[in-house]
Order: sequence, then C-alpha cells, then structure tokens
Amino acid sequence: MDWYYEGDRKPENWRNICEAFKKAEDESLQSPIQLCDQNAKKSDFHNLFSTRYHLTQFETSFFNHTVHLTPLASEELNVLFFNHKRYILDDIHFHLPSEHQINQKSFPLEMHLVHRSKDNELLVLGITVIPNKEPANLEKSRIDSLALDPRISGRGLLVPVDVAKLLPIRKQFFHYTGSLTTPPTIGPVDWIVFKNQTYMRKGLLQAFKENIGKTNRPIQPLGDRIVYLSD
Repeated sequence: MDWYYEGDRKPENWRNICEAFKKAEDESLQSPIQLCDQNAKKSDFHNLFSTRYHLTQFETSFFNHTVHLTPLASEELNVLFFNHKRYILDDIHFHLPSEHQINQKSFPLEMHLVHRSKDNELLVLGITVIPNKEPANLEKSRIDSLALDPRISGRGLLVPVDVAKLLPIRKQFFHYTGSLTTPPTIGPVDWIVFKNQTYMRKGLLQAFKENIGKTNRPIQPLGDRIVYLSD
C-alpha cells in the first residue's frame, strides 16, 4: 500500500489509507515523540545497556523513501544488550530531518539502527546527527551524492561500516516504548535515543537532503507514557 511524506498520503493521513494502518495507530503508542530532560524520569541503566559493534559489510537498498543498509545474512557481528535481552542489528536507515526532538530541538538527520531479539522483539537505537566543522570537500561530496542516489543505492552495493563509530561519544540516552515510524506503525517497539549528537560530513548531509529529501513523521502524543533518562 503506497504512502508518502507529502500530498494526500502524508503522515497525517496514513491512518486513512487502509485498515491495517489505522489499526496500527489505534492499538500502539506511537513514535516519534518529544524527549525532554525536564519531564524524564532519571534511571540507572548502568548494567542494563551495552553494545558490541564491529566493522561489517552492509548491502545498500532503497525502499520506504530512504536508503537502507542491511548486514550480510552471514554476519551477526553487531549486538546490543538491553534489560537482560540480546538484540541483533537488522537494518540501518535515515530520516530527514530528525523524527525525535530533544529538549524542543530538531536536528538535520536521524539514524535508526533497528535491532531484533530471538523472540522477534524490536529495539530501535535513534541517533541524531549534526554537521561537523571540516571544510567542504568537493570530491567527497560528489561520491556522497552518487552513493545516495536511489538508482545507485538500490542496486545493492556492498559497503563496509564500522557501526561503533556511528555512536556519539557521550552515551546518555532516553528510553521509552513506542512504535515504528513508517506504516504500518506497529508496536510495541523499545526505543533508545541518545541525548547527544554524532557528527557527519556536511557534504553527506547535503547529499541526503538533495537525493532523499524530507522523510520524517511528525511528533506524536506522549499520552501517559513514562520516558526514562539514563544517568
């Protein structure tokens, strides 16, 4: 079922496209949300959260209006542990601008690292992104633009990614229960969203903007959910 980020089938109208989309919105607490220090409950996740990420070969694809990176089927090198459960990294994809807002602020891009447990439970690690300060490199920008061209990324290119280097230096995070942010927006999904940002080359951010464009779902109501903030 086709859906878009603009026009008659934009996010505000997803629930009207089909019964499955409506059911997902009605039955799950929705994402993304506003994340605020002031309203979050401080919690000690010291021994409950860790990652074991490695340099991995990913295959590119283009669907749901954005670029996706999928680890090769034989590689389960990237593991996240949370609340005594083990999750394997399934997919990395990108939204512009950020879907979550942190302390009332939006960011140029948000990466979603989608993880899955052996019981098929979902955990998404959200990382907001800001441009670094290095001067523009025209050659890198040209390569970035080619790599993010949907016609090229859709061919299934193999790219090495050191997943650990995608994370911010300071790893304080928000945690809440929500949903997927693309239709059908089913839940429950455990969300971990880092409070601090990571950096990306300006040329790469510009290439995302030019080749992919706006791909963010608006903020959803928090309702009576509790949002936790790690120490």
